[in-house]
Amino acid sequence: MKKYSFIGAGNMAYAIIGGMGDSADITVYDKLTSQYGKFNGKVKIADSVPAAVKTADYIVLAVKPQNFKEVLAEIKDSGVCLDGKVFISIAAGVKTSSVCNKLGKRVPVIRTMPNTPLLIGKGVTALSRNEEVSDEAFDEITKMFSRLGKTLILPEDKMNAIICATSSAPAYIYHLIDCMIQEAKGQGLDGEDMLSAICETVKGSADMIMQSDKTPKELVRMVTSPNGTTERAMRVFYDAELETTVGKAMRACTERAEQLSDELDN
Repeated sequence: MKKYSFIGAGNMAYAIIGGMGDSADITVYDKLTSQYGKFNGKVKIADSVPAAVKTADYIVLAVKPQNFKEVLAEIKDSGVCLDGKVFISIAAGVKTSSVCNKLGKRVPVIRTMPNTPLLIGKGVTALSRNEEVSDEAFDEITKMFSRLGKTLILPEDKMNAIICATSSAPAYIYHLIDCMIQEAKGQGLDGEDMLSAICETVKGSADMIMQSDKTPKELVRMVTSPNGTTERAMRVFYDAELETTVGKAMRACTERAEQLSDELDN
């Protein structure tokens, strides 16, 4: 049985561990000991970062990008043996080379970028790896994430860009849904009813794209009757240059990922 250690016990770590079931030996370390209660005694608890690393074959770095320097320095300074260990990052902007540089050793590193629907088993996770990662280890981690949704294998130079399309993208959808709900309430419709109705509309529309042989633009035209209600609504979006705004937002997301990469290297 492979041994896993999670450095950080937040929502993503909790979701991944939940998807692993009882088939793995799992140890967790988090500065906030209050995080441990949600595991209901189903994991082992380490008393330090180096202790968690020492016990594992796979080390999942589930901390924020801003905390990577501190965590990796603690591992390096402890002198814990890293031979045979594979590191998995789930943080935005963290390059495999940065992990190796901060540890002072070339180690196998798998870089992943999941999104929050992972919490309900409907996530999308992008993965890449450095040359030190074996096919066996990469398959192991890919299967781990595939239990929680879709997986997408990318070259590492695309891992910052994918964030704007999958990892940060749920926030765009949540915001759009919230805007629609608030306007519906403003027009006198029941908010609770609208939450369900609008979410089902979004789900159905996404399924329509996936199951149809038509492009999203073709489906827009299918819904839009000349001089009808949809055309009037869409005209507002076109006049507001929504496509330009979405593009700016996605580029800003990628730019921030690049900044995080640079910050860890410095």
